[in-house]
Amino acid sequence: MMLNGMALPPRPESLILPALEGAAPKALGVAALPDSAPICSCHNVSKGDICQAVNNGAGDMSAIKSCTRAATGCGGCSALVKQVMEYQLAEQGVEVKKDVCEHFPWSRQEIYHLVRVNHIHTFEQLISRYGQGHGCDVCKPLVASVLASCWNEYLLKPAHLPLQDTNDRYFANIQKDGSYSVVPRMAAGEVTPDGLIAIGQIAKRYQLYSKVTGGQRIDLFGARLEQLPAIWRELADAGFETGHAYGKSLRTVKSCVGSTWCRYGVQDSTGLAVRLEHRYKGLRAPHKIKMAVSGCTRECAEAQGKDIGVIATDKGWNLYVCGNGGMKPRHADLFASDLDEATLIRSIDRLLMFYIRTADRLQRTSTWMDNLEGGVAYLRQVVLEDSLGIGEELEQEMARIVDSYQCEWQTTLNDPQRLALFRSFVNSDQPDEAVQRRDLRGQPQPLLTETLPEGELPSRPWQAVCDLDAIPAQAGIGARLGERQIALFRFGERVYALDNREPGSAANVLSRGLLGDVGGEPVVISPLYKQRIRLRDGWPCDGDEQAVRAWPVKVENGKVWVGNQQLLARAEAS
Repeated sequence: MMLNGMALPPRPESLILPALEGAAPKALGVAALPDSAPICSCHNVSKGDICQAVNNGAGDMSAIKSCTRAATGCGGCSALVKQVMEYQLAEQGVEVKKDVCEHFPWSRQEIYHLVRVNHIHTFEQLISRYGQGHGCDVCKPLVASVLASCWNEYLLKPAHLPLQDTNDRYFANIQKDGSYSVVPRMAAGEVTPDGLIAIGQIAKRYQLYSKVTGGQRIDLFGARLEQLPAIWRELADAGFETGHAYGKSLRTVKSCVGSTWCRYGVQDSTGLAVRLEHRYKGLRAPHKIKMAVSGCTRECAEAQGKDIGVIATDKGWNLYVCGNGGMKPRHADLFASDLDEATLIRSIDRLLMFYIRTADRLQRTSTWMDNLEGGVAYLRQVVLEDSLGIGEELEQEMARIVDSYQCEWQTTLNDPQRLALFRSFVNSDQPDEAVQRRDLRGQPQPLLTETLPEGELPSRPWQAVCDLDAIPAQAGIGARLGERQIALFRFGERVYALDNREPGSAANVLSRGLLGDVGGEPVVISPLYKQRIRLRDGWPCDGDEQAVRAWPVKVENGKVWVGNQQLLARAEAS
């Protein structure tokens, strides 16, 4: 507000303190921002720049990104860029549609109800009945999340695998060099000495960088794709399960030690946090969910900065909702006081399922509640008073999710076909030579090197790379053409080959991108920087320079062959 010369509201404290009963919403909205307000700090894009782009004809996020480069850096401003764009469109009298993308003329809430009411279990069923085209990096993960929230099926089933972004496809968080981080669950931060020793031994054995996270668990960085199953087999043998750090789901339930150890504690906060984490683990939602439980009002677990916060009292538990930290911190609102444990859990069940039903795509609980007409008072009526008469239904939906939980890594380790997907190259056991390490402060760290020389191409005009069935349908996999890294994609009845190096990051990860189409044009969306690249020639959808090289492909008798002469011409749409 100071940087933009904005006047303080009549009650300045309302900007940072919880809302008072009956008070007006405290969000100022993008309308109050001056044109000079910075929206995208990565590329120095102001509100005025975005408004001018809209005035010049940019009417969707793709056009805004192309014109201004806003939201093409870290991506953290995407939601705000979209709000500014929609505000300016409304100012021009243009109807602002809530369609999720060009493939579905529906909002996220409408898609959720279509899936739930019509018992739709796959993306293909949904898009054939209510959409068009092949999907994209917006609608595919969205539908994957909705399907998981409704039916909680294994994410790597053949029907679901093509919908998963790289983190959900490989059950790990991708890093800037194409390696992954591994986060085993430590419910409420509890871990046994043997568990700590096992994690330390695994980190040493696989040369992983280890760091304690803010969520009271340990993150192991630097695992290569093909190492993930071996690492997780050892973690599972040591009693660990997936921590879902990669998903839009429950992350952690942070806690203090509570009355068990602390002289100030009035309730067993750790015990409740363990129960909550095991109840809601694996729950897929529009965005990540963080929780915390404090054993007294000293608030050592910082529960009032979480989506769901619980603070012990002499009479029970106080429930706080819809807080968050991050770029735009929000203090949680006191939702209910002195609840017994059963009532507390029932209230959380209802609130989370109502959030999953009604939130927009990638909308945190804080923004969701701020946008609810009636705010926290309305939410109390729905959850505590059952004003809509759906309380029991919400509880039953949550019960089905809880009862159908599975550790995704344990399921994967028991399925040889799924394990075959965890490899950098379908035709080589050689590791990615670009993933290198150096020692810093006694631990392995990424070694940033100059671009490595490309491997030699095969001498023969065509190389048999793999069986067609080795490439997942509507997805990609890495391969080697001679010594050179390429990405193979199976899109419908065709197979395409591109360089595996993602242009924006220079990491060899393009094979792990999502497939879709833009205006009917088959594309791959790069996993790190979300660049849309045409499969037929390697050109970006909105650029004038080739992004990656394309290679000729033929399929004979179920075998995929790739030629050693790159496709030089910019292909015209067929």
